[in-house]
Amino acid sequence: MALRFIMNSSKLIEKSSGIAKPIIIDIGGKVEHIGNAGFVRLVDCMPRIIPQDCDHLMCDYAIVQAARVSYNEGIKSRKQDISLIDFLIKHKHTSPFEMVKFKFHVKAPLFVQRQWIRHRTANVNEISGRYSVLDDEFYIPEKIYEQGNGNKQVSGKEIKGTPINLLYDDYIKNSHKQYSMYKRLIDGGVSREIARIGLPINMYTEFYWCIDLHNLMNFIRLRSASNAQPEIKEYSDSLKNLIESLCPNTIKSYDKYNEAN
Repeated sequence: MALRFIMNSSKLIEKSSGIAKPIIIDIGGKVEHIGNAGFVRLVDCMPRIIPQDCDHLMCDYAIVQAARVSYNEGIKSRKQDISLIDFLIKHKHTSPFEMVKFKFHVKAPLFVQRQWIRHRTANVNEISGRYSVLDDEFYIPEKIYEQGNGNKQVSGKEIKGTPINLLYDDYIKNSHKQYSMYKRLIDGGVSREIARIGLPINMYTEFYWCIDLHNLMNFIRLRSASNAQPEIKEYSDSLKNLIESLCPNTIKSYDKYNEAN
């Protein structure tokens, strides 16, 4: 089972000057570690400054603010604000949730990143093997599974104690052999952009990923589903864990209606 933990929860720091004393969200240390070398780290969020009387909303404040602009109204009572968010989630009024944004730093295996990048609703920048010599870090699965019978995309039961397990071990060890040859090619003068093309897709890559809350919830709905590949599900679950304290009311309503569907 992959190790996962959050180093620190979010903190609220009030400004010492001014009458209103808005709250500044401190996201330092919000990271979850996944697999043998992967992680998801929350780098930034918008909004970061919250009115003092909106600590029950956190980043959800921007959702309420945007939703009520049509009526030239803003924040109301705690009960009314939370009920509004619940109403928006229930009836799929999605545009107010685009007012909240998150930036993550992700380290994941290439095969996970290839699924991830299919969600073309975010801003992405990834480490380049044309400019950098890549590190020798590879995702090593703890278990292997047979092909699922009912769905061509998913795995079936775990395979244990067979010659196939030994073959798979040899197969994974070839990742390090390929990397060794990659380094020898670079040391021998081959360009980085050519030397990299034989590297395996269980190699780790890193990228920055910026996305609004509406599209992030859609990512989580698809990639945390029961039929999602377990490796990307771990990352998706971690994204949700990292933002839960920043959008407490949104995530509560998302859980309620997502489970209902």
